[in-house]
Amino acid sequence: MRRFFSLVSLSLLALSCGKEPAGDPMIAAAVADVSIDSVRTYIDELVAFSTRHTLSTQTDPEKGLGAAVEYLAGRCGRWGREAGSVRPQLLVERVFYTVGENGGRYDRIVDVPELMVTLPGTRAEREILLVAHIDTRVLDVMDSTSFAPGADDDGSGVACLLETVRILSKVPLEQTVKCLFVSGEEQGLDGSRHFAVRAREEGWPVLAVLSNDMIGNVRASGTGLREDHKVRVFSESRSGEDSDSRQLARYIKEMASVYVPEQEIVLNYRTDRYLRGGDHSSFLREGFTAVRICEYCEDYERTHQDVRTEDGVDYGDLASYVDFPYLVRNIRVNLAAVMNLAMAPARPDNVRIANAMELDNNTRLTWDPVPGASYQVLCRETDKSEWLPALPMDLPDKVDETGFYCPLSKDNYYFAVRAVSPDGHPGLPAVAR
Repeated sequence: MRRFFSLVSLSLLALSCGKEPAGDPMIAAAVADVSIDSVRTYIDELVAFSTRHTLSTQTDPEKGLGAAVEYLAGRCGRWGREAGSVRPQLLVERVFYTVGENGGRYDRIVDVPELMVTLPGTRAEREILLVAHIDTRVLDVMDSTSFAPGADDDGSGVACLLETVRILSKVPLEQTVKCLFVSGEEQGLDGSRHFAVRAREEGWPVLAVLSNDMIGNVRASGTGLREDHKVRVFSESRSGEDSDSRQLARYIKEMASVYVPEQEIVLNYRTDRYLRGGDHSSFLREGFTAVRICEYCEDYERTHQDVRTEDGVDYGDLASYVDFPYLVRNIRVNLAAVMNLAMAPARPDNVRIANAMELDNNTRLTWDPVPGASYQVLCRETDKSEWLPALPMDLPDKVDETGFYCPLSKDNYYFAVRAVSPDGHPGLPAVAR
């Protein structure tokens, strides 16, 4: 027999009931393993290549894009072979694509390298992609020889992926994680476009794409604002407030609140900043769920600048301007989200408001079963952007194992359902339609 609640109980049910996700000790240990010394080393070594411009040399062993790609491949390959690695099958793949055939920001036709590092899951039903761009630039986007250190743009994102590979090489996960070190970003997102098209054509089972582009700076040029405990997650709105990318952004914020509570996730409901773009856009265009993680403050005296001093102002994207504690926290945010997603069940299909065609002040939800999963029901008022804590499944009577009765009006709330693994990892929510 179903139980009904007083108005007071309804308010408590919607606003304060349910448990926050409990932390997983393995994820907490991985998050804590992010090393500021390792991250400093990565960025110093990346800067030492002088330039990583898309059209820079591929034959010099000490400078240019070719040397940088070999460095990344070598580091990741060694982690896969080290004692204690649970991923001897870690796959490092050099990928080439052709640019310049259609003009654009190229003065010649050339095959350009990038890198894909695959950490296979034990079940490998889905894939989570982490993306950062290797290439750098100065004021002149066609200048492929001048010193272009790219410590923050996007050495910070590359360092995030390197540290993720280092840590996850020692951690078994159910789902596959791919780290894509792309080139051609500064020339027009060409490297990420190549991967996104390949993923669509080959049918990669991509659950989520997290692109990290500039996650190490804390100062805003012009205003002097400093924010070292905020990071933005950009998510598109083309399919509405409850787009899959918005759900991913909210999920990242939720996981960070559990594992990296000192870092505030600012949900930015735009695809990207004014006059700028990022590699997540390539994946969005191919129909994938993708977000961009980016520092809260942007310093235009650093990015896309020649290294120089002019009128007493220092310009250039040097490692000395990277805030490493801030960068470490942002890498931890990535790890928390990726690891939870890689151990969570798939989204439930066909989540429906079963009484949508009835004049009823209650809500009945149904969905298709997810093998081995339990479920959480989420709700939020229609003018709010973030889900409230999960509704308590043990209070209202369930319709059945894949249904839920809730004494909250479907007219006043949006609802979603997500599957939860036996060890407590929630997946991405599916919104009830």
